[in-house]
Amino acid sequence: MQNEPHILFVDDDLDTRELMACMLGCSGFRVSVAGSSLEASKLAATECFDAMVLDNWMPELNGVELCKRIKMYDQEIPVIFCSGAVTRQDLLAAAKVGAQAYLAKPIDTDELITVLHNAIDARRKRLKFFHSSVTNLEKFSPHDVPHSSTEIKRISCGLRDVTRQVI
Repeated sequence: MQNEPHILFVDDDLDTRELMACMLGCSGFRVSVAGSSLEASKLAATECFDAMVLDNWMPELNGVELCKRIKMYDQEIPVIFCSGAVTRQDLLAAAKVGAQAYLAKPIDTDELITVLHNAIDARRKRLKFFHSSVTNLEKFSPHDVPHSSTEIKRISCGLRDVTRQVI
């Protein structure tokens, strides 16, 4: 189904990946999995996801470093950490790189599903608002600005042109 939210679940433990792919899949998500930070980074660069769930303690890159990389491709993507190691320092580091939540293992599937739905809904609302703002700006004419300076009209023309390129 095309409307299913697409989730990337990243964990170096095969059993955890398989179990969570099954649980999230049965809950209406389309799930892709990665067993390493490097594999996840490649997927994030080539595919579109609605949210990502990351283990924090993995070989190569930890979840915080992976989150930084992922945010280079999509600054607004919801990232949820699920890790057996939950320290104050881990929580602060995850929050600093933009994580929406940090859940402790063993994973409470109901809690994860709720967090994912809330994060994805919030993202979709932001994207819808942005799209409607850009659409409205595209319809805007610099001549609609009464008594404005030439400089303001030049800037508004530039903005209108940029929005046409975005859309």
